[in-house]
Amino acid sequence: MDLNFDFTEKRVIITAFFCMAFTIANLITVKIISIDFIGMQTPAGVLIYPLVYILTNVIADVYGERTARRTIILGLCVDVLFVFMTTLILFLPSPSFYTGDSSLAFVFTQTPRILIASYISYLIGNFVNARITTMVNAGEEYSSVKNLGIIALSELIDNFIFIGLAFVGVYSVVDILIMIISHWILSLIWSAIAQPFTSMTVRWAKKGKSVEI
Repeated sequence: MDLNFDFTEKRVIITAFFCMAFTIANLITVKIISIDFIGMQTPAGVLIYPLVYILTNVIADVYGERTARRTIILGLCVDVLFVFMTTLILFLPSPSFYTGDSSLAFVFTQTPRILIASYISYLIGNFVNARITTMVNAGEEYSSVKNLGIIALSELIDNFIFIGLAFVGVYSVVDILIMIISHWILSLIWSAIAQPFTSMTVRWAKKGKSVEI
């Protein structure tokens, strides 16, 4: 197997991982994980959702803001298709011997308010990420410190919008703020740990750029 991908093929690979990361994050968010040693509970989506922001950062830096915005929209379209199909199967009849309907309903039933909040925060947070990344990195080499700061700001905006829209009126303001900060801190730790790999991905993706562009 030839693993020497060209510049365009690398973009396809990164885009595929981006779309899958967003869809997986929304799917596994139904699972709440308990982090006992710090006394924190958080949706399991935090395990992979930061990858969406990291890849937005990479795409904007390597391919430009226009491509990043298109990829963000594509990611949304992929998830809408996923939600449509998984919702559709809940309404289709099952044979009498099939016993998995309740389990499917638990995993795939979407709360409209949370789904809409997720999409709004995803779009705004990632558009901000792409815009600032393009502005800060224009004509400069990739900087892990600067780009971690960009990702941190974008994720904080995302958390404020999503948790605010999804849970205002359900939980107290104090509880909402705790959820926002807790989720943001976990995402920031994840992104910081991933920065060496992010830098490697940027360097890998840029190979061959001057030849094909």
